[in-house]
Amino acid sequence: MVFLLLEENMMVHLGRVLALVRYEGETAVLLRDGSVMATGFTPPTLARRSSRFMEEGIGLARSLRQGGIDP
Repeated sequence: MVFLLLEENMMVHLGRVLALVRYEGETAVLLRDGSVMATGFTPPTLARRSSRFMEEGIGLARSLRQGGIDP
């Protein structure tokens, strides 16, 4: 699963996202169900944050497996 991290405690599954539109200092996240979420982050920043989040999760899962714990 891939998530787009919008704010500190807010994320959305990328499969729900239809488009990202940057307008007047805000990014509108248009969802497939017609709803809209907003964030102050730019689309490139959202991509970097989300990628870092996934990499950290993969690293954590690997370290748990190596320690004998199956996530």
